Amino acid sequence: MTLAPAIIEAYPALNEAQQAIIGHRDGPLLVVAGPGSGKTFSLVLRAMNLLVLGEAAPQNLVLCTFTEKAAFELRDRLAGIAARIGYQGDLSSLRVGTIHGTCSRILAEHRHRTPLGNNHETLDELTQLLFIFEHFDEIAGAPDDDGAFLGRSRSRAR
Repeated sequence: MTLAPAIIEAYPALNEAQQAIIGHRDGPLLVVAGPGSGKTFSLVLRAMNLLVLGEAAPQNLVLCTFTEKAAFELRDRLAGIAARIGYQGDLSSLRVGTIHGTCSRILAEHRHRTPLGNNHETLDELTQLLFIFEHFDEIAGAPDDDGAFLGRSRSRAR
């Protein structure tokens, strides 16, 4: 476990658990703690510690969360901590976002590596619904004689 001197100086009140999280460098780490216990703070400091120690470059890190609000909070905290400890690196290539958004960006960036090549795109939720609406007969097949799709009548499907 190694903490960058700039982090220790800027945050001298870190407890042992936070120091263990921030200083963890080998592989993944599961952190289980209640709300308001400092998980996000520790995660952001862990990322900054890796950057300051030269263990990772910004483009090598991904910070994910569940909601856009939480993703904005991660970005804000990262920028605030970087300013507080005097980190001069370019954080623009660090990936911070929701799990869904991060995965969508990775799929879009690497779609040329798939058997489909560049000739496809990932549809957002609204576009998926429009696609299904426009291609319903091709997807579900033509209705049966009694008006049922996939063996189910419209009244039973609801």
